Amino acid sequence: MASVGFQFKHFYIEHSQCAMKVGTDSIMLGSWIAPQASKNILDIGTGSGLLALMLAQKTAEDCNILGIDIDSNAVLQAQINAKNSPWEPRLTFAHLPLQTLRHQSALAQKFDLIMCNPPYFAENHKTNQQNAAKQNMSRIQARQVGALTHTELLQQVDFHLAQSGSFYCVLPSDTSNAFIENALKQGLFLQHQIQVRSTEGAKIIRQMMKFSRYSTQAQCDNLVIYTQPKQYSQQYIELCKAYYLRF
Repeated sequence: MASVGFQFKHFYIEHSQCAMKVGTDSIMLGSWIAPQASKNILDIGTGSGLLALMLAQKTAEDCNILGIDIDSNAVLQAQINAKNSPWEPRLTFAHLPLQTLRHQSALAQKFDLIMCNPPYFAENHKTNQQNAAKQNMSRIQARQVGALTHTELLQQVDFHLAQSGSFYCVLPSDTSNAFIENALKQGLFLQHQIQVRSTEGAKIIRQMMKFSRYSTQAQCDNLVIYTQPKQYSQQYIELCKAYYLRF
């Protein structure tokens, strides 16, 4: 069977068994994250392992990365992608929900950096039943907040994040303000946000966000993906050039 995936400059992501395929959101987020001197990184909802491999590429050899997911097929796919990469010894993938990570003595710790491309649609059981025959149910679950609400996500991030650590995520713009307010209730303060537009003058479609435990004036920047259809902006190229084969 021919592989189904995405070739980056230094690694290949096979994603045929994953609910969520390689997409712009994760590529932008992984490119933007600044790991500094992180030694321990947690990737929540790792899927194919894309974010984990992106961070492995730009971290030191003593940095270890754990990816977790509730989809067993995705975890197996991530393990294969890691094995085929230059960084397998530093990558671990586990099939478990975030809510139980604290009880896994071999895996639980305080992380210097936590990252997530979280689900963002409200769960609709009736729609799910109607769509289940037409769509991959794993994909539906991966895009909806039923298995892990944003409140639960932020509570778990608060538990697992080191005192000086950072939390990165990406969300649609219409859910980001509520998420920022929710994070504040957990003692997580917005440090930096990137407002993403598909083209100049278009509405904001995504917000990439960085949180920490320290209150400060948040920095806000903008990113435009395309200058015209199928033509990436120079700004986007500069952001992602360490990964995209064509840049």
